[in-house]
Amino acid sequence: MNKFLLLIVAALGSVAACNRGEHSTGNSSSQSLRFQTIEPGTLVNKGDSVSLALHLPANASVDSIIYLVDNNPYQTLRDTTELWLKTNEMTMGSKGITANVYKDGAELSASTNIVVIAAEIPKQYGFSVVHTYPHDSHAYTQGLEFHEGFLYESTGQRGQSTLRKVELKTGKVVKKIDLPAKYFGEGMTFVDNRIIQLTWQEGVGFVYNKNTFEKEGEFPYQMSKEGWGLCYDGKRLIKSDGSNRLYFLNKDTYQEEGYIEVYNTKGPVDNLNELEYIDGKIYANIYYSDVIVLIDPSSGQVEAEINLIGLLPQKDVNEETNVLNGIAYDRQGKHLYVTGKNWDKLFELKLLKE
Repeated sequence: MNKFLLLIVAALGSVAACNRGEHSTGNSSSQSLRFQTIEPGTLVNKGDSVSLALHLPANASVDSIIYLVDNNPYQTLRDTTELWLKTNEMTMGSKGITANVYKDGAELSASTNIVVIAAEIPKQYGFSVVHTYPHDSHAYTQGLEFHEGFLYESTGQRGQSTLRKVELKTGKVVKKIDLPAKYFGEGMTFVDNRIIQLTWQEGVGFVYNKNTFEKEGEFPYQMSKEGWGLCYDGKRLIKSDGSNRLYFLNKDTYQEEGYIEVYNTKGPVDNLNELEYIDGKIYANIYYSDVIVLIDPSSGQVEAEINLIGLLPQKDVNEETNVLNGIAYDRQGKHLYVTGKNWDKLFELKLLKE
């Protein structure tokens, strides 16, 4: 267990790393009720257990103590016996812990929080290039999918955003629609016979017929105010918004039904961008970097990192070339493809464990 305070509290959203003031519904003073074995904001490796021993006011006795984690009941005790909080089933991120102490109808309460982070350093992968294909250097790649033998791509920039179908071997665009100039195209994915495409800051996603590209509907964002990356795990949509959160959306209603926070052993992993779901893991581009992370969708733990530094040869870099972005996977052939914003090449890669 790490015993130092998390420095980047702002990334944790609304959950502050501090003890909330104790309160009493009776006449007893609660000023000295506190957790004595854990400091607020303590970093805890997933799988470790945390002592929840309380310090009670002098001469205090209890009828019961109800412990809650994120306002959900965890365990009830009839005395002040030390309780161990298990984190092996928890997701990543800040967890609020509350102890409600009851005696003769009066209640005292103390709260703190821990931050669950990854238990193991991510595995490291390098790469080798299997094939190189042409890619439109004017395509500001935001979303990329391989589907039924073709690449499908969502591109960005206002006034230049598109949805397109592309021949893999030639890079030729065989079908394309332009988004209205006010929209900045972002991630996209397939759900059955639909293509789902995000916009960046416009707060809306679009639904298209996959064959005709005819728009069939749209949906508003909820808690996640921006659209970045999008993928589909066969049951639900997974959406990034540039933070360390990944949101789960209902595949039919597009309503958010929860989220996970993504952490490695150092803390939150921000700037999650383009997404792809491959063999039970979420692959995510980290914006402004040449790294793709592999994320456990059940916990948010980063399990591996793919270092793609040097993928695009320096001779192919010009003033228009932007960052790595775009992950596609041929599930039948087991081929992994990546490209970047305004790159003139798309690469099929083989991952190499370091």
